[in-house]
Amino acid sequence: MKKITTERVSAAAFYAVILFAISFARDRAVQPDLWISVSDFLNFSIINDPKTFARAGLEVAEQGWLTQPSAWIFNLWPPGFVLLLSGIFKLFGIGVPFLAVLLGLTIAAGAFMLMTVRRYLSFYVSAPVALLLPLVPFIFPVTRFFLLQPVGLSFGEGFSVIFFITFAFLLLIAVKNRSMIQALASGGFLALAAYFRSQYELIALVLSFGFFGLLVLVVLADVFLKRKPAESNKYQALKMMALAVLAAQLLMLPWRIYHYVDSGRWGWVQTQEIVIRNALLPEEKLFEMGGDFVVLGGGHLACKFEPDYCGKTESSFFYKALFDHFGEWIEYKALLAKSFWFPTIRYFPKLLAEDVPADYLGNSIILILFAASLYFLCVARKSSDFLVYFWILSSFYACFFVIFVLVQFEVRYFFLPKIFSIFIALALASVAWSARAKRGAAGAVTRAD
Repeated sequence: MKKITTERVSAAAFYAVILFAISFARDRAVQPDLWISVSDFLNFSIINDPKTFARAGLEVAEQGWLTQPSAWIFNLWPPGFVLLLSGIFKLFGIGVPFLAVLLGLTIAAGAFMLMTVRRYLSFYVSAPVALLLPLVPFIFPVTRFFLLQPVGLSFGEGFSVIFFITFAFLLLIAVKNRSMIQALASGGFLALAAYFRSQYELIALVLSFGFFGLLVLVVLADVFLKRKPAESNKYQALKMMALAVLAAQLLMLPWRIYHYVDSGRWGWVQTQEIVIRNALLPEEKLFEMGGDFVVLGGGHLACKFEPDYCGKTESSFFYKALFDHFGEWIEYKALLAKSFWFPTIRYFPKLLAEDVPADYLGNSIILILFAASLYFLCVARKSSDFLVYFWILSSFYACFFVIFVLVQFEVRYFFLPKIFSIFIALALASVAWSARAKRGAAGAVTRAD
């Protein structure tokens, strides 16, 4: 036990030091100083969301909660990052270099994430490979920038990315170990991800419905094929998946109750109303309102495809335009996707790619890894982990398909799919490699006999 503990502490310290060293890289041309105070940060030239979070954090630290004029913030974003910022300001004072504190917290959470990935990979590859492989995603600028650099830290979404990846790999470990505690803990990380960004609540919801659909399919398959449940590990995996989604939904219930008491709605946030309103506005009006990013990202399509609906506010017009022009809608978004997948981090959030070939190459490699992960999933279909991978990946990509259809594209909306694809591709490649090695060893034994 002592040896294992020492090994884990050493590995955690190794990851923390590496993440700290990586954090000194700067992949964007202009970034705030890591030691900047919140007052100076509010005057720094950056898009509005991080400034909104900082102001809200200050307000909660000083007032105990958001005042009525700022209540809209918790209708657009869940409270996790704002409450974290308020805790930092309350504990250390408003003059604290809050980005440096966020970096320290991110390194701690990131080291735990990497330890979790390492622990899972150790089932399939040697200890040195399992130690180093989780660091591969940080070769790519998108991972370094979004998780460890000042602009990325100011968004707070890096915490959601870390928590979600931890959820996925901790659940895979729980299935391996048949550990209910680890399954429940994985659900806790999924809930934490949702408390920091709203799209993870939708992912959690799709995972919940996907679980019930998968359960029905597995049961029906066993009934029709007359297989005994005890003959496979599928039901053990399903049990762990059930515990994870149950824990996540229970932990997310307090924020739903808050919204119900506050506004009579159970929703996590109310951003869909803004999405629908923007989609029904003409381009000229959006430009006047400073919503050029909505037009650029294809968030104006209801009005574009149905001019008679322009200016309407009822959601029914949005969905009617979507379903009446579904093919055109998807084609338009698909053509836009290339522009938003390949931009360089150097000029974030602008859509510039052609002048930075290295970033274009990196994004191309990530796209290849995404495709490769689907191939490795097929190769690993006989693995005991297959059901969990299939559930997580199908739910994840189905969820993002819905998000990308309904919401305007923004460069950072592609960061999670990119980072997650790298981690998953590496993990599935390890599973596939191990399965191939075992088949080769079995074949050699057969030939020897």
